[in-house]
Amino acid sequence: MSVAWRQVPTAADVEAPLGDVPAPDRPGWLRRWLWLPAVLVTAGVYAAQRLVEDPSGELEMWLMLALMAGLAVTAVAALVRYRDDQRLAAETKAAAALRTDARSVTGSVTVSERELKGGTMLRGLLTYPRDAETAEDTWSLLVADGDAPGPRPGDPVAVWWAPGSDTVMVRYHRGWADDVRRSQRRK
Repeated sequence: MSVAWRQVPTAADVEAPLGDVPAPDRPGWLRRWLWLPAVLVTAGVYAAQRLVEDPSGELEMWLMLALMAGLAVTAVAALVRYRDDQRLAAETKAAAALRTDARSVTGSVTVSERELKGGTMLRGLLTYPRDAETAEDTWSLLVADGDAPGPRPGDPVAVWWAPGSDTVMVRYHRGWADDVRRSQRRK
């Protein structure tokens, strides 16, 4: 499961309707198409290797190294394209599921902090009811210096999930979390 965080500006925005879920970002053209020139260069080196008659040992070595480098770049670029296509398909499916069948529940988080230059990296476990069971997903969130504070250990969060989706949307505001805690104490 992947967890998408939205730190909202006001407590009222936490439980507002989910609205339009943004489409996932497409990778840049270089990530998508680097494999093509790599294939062409590799084919050119292979053709040069076959066309040169009686090459010197040094030339043969350089052509073989160029061929191996071209194959390596082609393989890595093709793998990057494959993984990007998989990620894009999964995120598109999740966004469509959240648009059509989002369900809202209240969950809670565990939090560990690590100070970084320019912000704080928060990580933890998100726990929320999903159908007849309790789901647990790991999450991380970078809170830049000057941004609204992130969740505290045990804070409630608003969670949107959809059947058939591997992505959950989490909204958080510290004022909303305090209000939920106060209302639970009164019960």
